[in-house]
Amino acid sequence: MKIRLATERDVETIAELWYELVTYHQSLADDMPQPAPDGIERYAQRIRYGLSDSHLKTFVAEINGQVVGYVFGSVIDLLPETFVAENAGLIGDIYVQDAYRGTGVGSALMQAMKDWFKLRGVNHYEWYVAASNEIGVNFWQKTMHGKPIMVRMRASVDE
Repeated sequence: MKIRLATERDVETIAELWYELVTYHQSLADDMPQPAPDGIERYAQRIRYGLSDSHLKTFVAEINGQVVGYVFGSVIDLLPETFVAENAGLIGDIYVQDAYRGTGVGSALMQAMKDWFKLRGVNHYEWYVAASNEIGVNFWQKTMHGKPIMVRMRASVDE
């Protein structure tokens, strides 16, 4: 397995992996967001833009010359202006193809991202994980030693 920075030649593959991620989430719960008709193209633009933005970074995992996973992260101030500014890392997306889950690919991707965060002076990072994604929640809690700090909830206005 090779973990490396994403390049222009990876952009389309990453966007296709993003679509797999969205499809995976939709299989877990009906209320997960639907991709826009041009979602793959828009996501590719986001990744392409991030290749030259010093506050964004994308790493890919490559096995036998094939990209099987990626992580997209940024350094931002996570708090509104009413709080003391504090730069933190934010994981935008991480995805590993099903056949490679549980093999250390996700951990290796996150180690690369954590190393980049450290270089940027970041002390902690945050992420969102779908509550219905038991595999993801388990990864974040047991492998990455994450803990919930806020719970995002949803309700229908008709209820």
